[in-house]
Amino acid sequence: MRVTLVSYGSTGDILPLVALAVGLRAAGHQVVTVGDQAGSDVATRHGLEFHALEGSLRETMEPGQPSALAVDAGHFTWKSLRNYDAHDRARLGLIQQVAEGSDVVVGMPVAHYHALAAAREVGARPVLGVLQPLAPTHAMAPAGVGMPTLPRVLRRPAGRAVQLAGWLNARRPLNAARRELGQAPITDPTRDVYTLCAWSPSLVPQPDDWPASRFAVTGRWQLPASPWTPDPALSAFLDAGEPPVHVGFGSMRGFSGMGRLLDALVAGLTPRRIILAADPTALSDRALPENVHLSTGFVPHDWLFPRCAAVVHHCGAGTAHEAAASGVPSVPVPISMDQPFWADRLHRLGVASAPLDPRKPSVERVRRAVATAESHAVRLRATQLAQRLAPEDGVRRAVTRLEELATSRRV
Repeated sequence: MRVTLVSYGSTGDILPLVALAVGLRAAGHQVVTVGDQAGSDVATRHGLEFHALEGSLRETMEPGQPSALAVDAGHFTWKSLRNYDAHDRARLGLIQQVAEGSDVVVGMPVAHYHALAAAREVGARPVLGVLQPLAPTHAMAPAGVGMPTLPRVLRRPAGRAVQLAGWLNARRPLNAARRELGQAPITDPTRDVYTLCAWSPSLVPQPDDWPASRFAVTGRWQLPASPWTPDPALSAFLDAGEPPVHVGFGSMRGFSGMGRLLDALVAGLTPRRIILAADPTALSDRALPENVHLSTGFVPHDWLFPRCAAVVHHCGAGTAHEAAASGVPSVPVPISMDQPFWADRLHRLGVASAPLDPRKPSVERVRRAVATAESHAVRLRATQLAQRLAPEDGVRRAVTRLEELATSRRV
């Protein structure tokens, strides 16, 4: 079986793609990956064929650019969508070229329209891969709308509205690119395709109105642990006292309110020991107190989080799963997109405090939140949830489903 995997976005979007690619290769299949330029290094380290899409998320995260506008607003806005430069022709052309001869093409947001359109053009089975619940269901609101507590009666209509809005925004530029490539316009290529849901059923069970013929909640797609040597300064800090609180916000570092947020967190967490994963330019001019270790390099979450007392994070899909798998309580600080959904989910599962508002940072709220996270009941539930996640093998289940889909296509 030959499979083309396509994603676009931050490290949190690329790592699951690479994990699935490694799993497919280990099962004896041919695999090629296409993604944001930021994924080149990690794909190359794992010996994968990788093709970089034109443009990058980093460019759109610069102040005033589309992704930065959405992050600051906490959700997609008309302006952020309208001004989004997707390099449609270059991306569509590259994906189609790479996917030629594939049995299956897996497309993940936000490259899914391009990827699944290319799949149909080259005669491959189109499969949608998602890291968060987006399809309409009565069980929950679509993860990207930032309203996890939406009343049940509104959830499915909201999901349909999100699907329609996404396609309406993508339709014109995608079909313009197809015309330039000599191809006929199409309708939404994601409609009714088989969907692999790369999250843990222990966090979000498969809704009963998602038929097994179209959906599979596989478990998270995680790379196997590999040997890693920490920076000596980090090791020394960890060994010097009680487990610290980790504070980090991944790709959200460009959030315009980050400086005020970090100042409130450092003040509210003191005198606890803190590992702060942050851009030094986002911090105030004053020197960090001795209880804070500034971490600016790459540190694997699956290595670090179990060594911490609690994790303060933005609740991206990948980070939320890593925190849950570590058995360590969370203090969620959701900034944008699907993050309020995962923050609400961890809180409802009893492994996290109530989410903090990043736009209204408060030292006292930080103190109350971390006190909740450190309580015996929350710690116990965090340990129990980690035990449920431990045996899950989302990559293996996803590979099996892709094998079944490729076989059924040939029959």
